[in-house]
Amino acid sequence: MSQSAISTESAHSPLIMVVEDNPAMNRAICDVLEFNEFRVASAFNGKDALDLMAIQRPNLVLCDIMMPQMDGYTLLQHTRSDINLRTLPFIFLTARTSTEDRRRAKSIGIEDYLTKPFDPDDLLVSVHNALRRAESVALETQRQLDEMRNQIVAVLQHEFRTPLTLVLGYAEFLQETTDLNELDLEDLRTSAGAILEGGHRLQKLIEGFLLLADMQGRANLESEVELLDCLDLLTKAVGDMIPLAEAANLKIQIVGEVACRMLGSERYLRDALKRMLDNAIRYRRPESAHVWIAVVQEAGYTGISIQDEGIGIPPAVVLQLSQPFAQVDRRNRETPGAGLSLALIQQVARLHGGDLTIDSEYGKGSAFTLWLPTAPSQ
Repeated sequence: MSQSAISTESAHSPLIMVVEDNPAMNRAICDVLEFNEFRVASAFNGKDALDLMAIQRPNLVLCDIMMPQMDGYTLLQHTRSDINLRTLPFIFLTARTSTEDRRRAKSIGIEDYLTKPFDPDDLLVSVHNALRRAESVALETQRQLDEMRNQIVAVLQHEFRTPLTLVLGYAEFLQETTDLNELDLEDLRTSAGAILEGGHRLQKLIEGFLLLADMQGRANLESEVELLDCLDLLTKAVGDMIPLAEAANLKIQIVGEVACRMLGSERYLRDALKRMLDNAIRYRRPESAHVWIAVVQEAGYTGISIQDEGIGIPPAVVLQLSQPFAQVDRRNRETPGAGLSLALIQQVARLHGGDLTIDSEYGKGSAFTLWLPTAPSQ
């Protein structure tokens, strides 16, 4: 099969891309897959594979590691940095059998690792398992989206009622005052201030829900993706939050090395970072003095970590906060939000092919890390 060919066994059968520089091995793998009624696309190096992926997205990639022009690791990094390809499952094929090779391959998120020469039955088992896992992830993602929509409706009934009651209550008070001489300037200021506060809270909630709805309706961020400088992105987010931090007597510091690049939407990432900083400021303790921002690198991902000296989170609650609209001790918390900020940050991470992780010690502080695929060096 030629490099640019895609077999058409069935429009409904999964498309498997075979990336192998040895022609005989490439042909043999394609024959096994086609015999088992898979559609197959064939490439002889990572660069050709990327060109084919631009034409049609495969369901799974079987990829050799050592190849000319672009090896398997570099190909994987490119797909993880591509909005349309970052969830694509990979199986590595290699003659390298060291424990370190296996560990490196597993650490960067591949589905399986097959050592050449391999049995065709083992190949098929690995392919079927990877496809089942990918389907399960897709179904679970859809289930979470459906659950989130139901939660939005429930949250709307609760969160919008509080500031709306504030606005309507003071507006009715002013309307029912028949004698304006009974109102002094302080009463007017109090009423206007309460109405303004309620209005701002409603505005913030509405904008947050509209942003979440916008992200929920997107399959990707392709039209907004650009190459971003980490330091520039952090400097802009911190600059937006300095007035709020100073009012809370907190100092925001960027620490360590932040010379890196990432592919993403500046609008969404900047909003997510501002929300992370806002949470660090809101949930401070009286003695809190600092919020630290650091950039960490790990296995093809860049993490932006925001660490605070706040109230912290009990261990049992950290897992709950990975769910949309979760909030610590919500019944006793006066700060509004319904976990909306965390839901937005999580959605930004997922749209970029990343994740949000939480490390916390109750009573001492928390570290929220937004993980994003590192931009390829090419």
